[in-house]
Amino acid sequence: MSQQSTSTPAHFKYPALEAIIQISIASEHLKQLLDKAIEPLGINGGHYSILRILKRSYPEGLSRIEIVKQMIEKTSDTTRLIDGLEKKGFVERIRTSKDRRLSLTKITSDGMKKLEDIDPLFMDLLKNISAVLSEEECKQLSSLCKKLYSSS
Repeated sequence: MSQQSTSTPAHFKYPALEAIIQISIASEHLKQLLDKAIEPLGINGGHYSILRILKRSYPEGLSRIEIVKQMIEKTSDTTRLIDGLEKKGFVERIRTSKDRRLSLTKITSDGMKKLEDIDPLFMDLLKNISAVLSEEECKQLSSLCKKLYSSS
């Protein structure tokens, strides 16, 4: 991975502010790498996230609210993302018999195939990260991030 150039100063008065900024930059950089890797397959990171979530719930499916709860990056355009996946035939919406207002979104066989197509691209991304960070550094970074979001 190439270093991302930023206009942030090299030294911060508050180390916590620098940590927040660097985590945000790294997160955006990784999202861009994922989007670039899977773009040739006609989907983006948000689509990929929804497909992964729906694969875990297969064959039952989930409501939009349940999908949002499981997403790492909460977004207000989840409905639009699901609409796009439905148009591509990767998911289907089923109305429930108990409440006609509620629909469940289920991954289709084409959606499962799309995830299989993404696997090698995602593995390449992981290899690139592993070339920059050692296994121990990955574990340490993961532990620090968990410590940050578990504290509130």
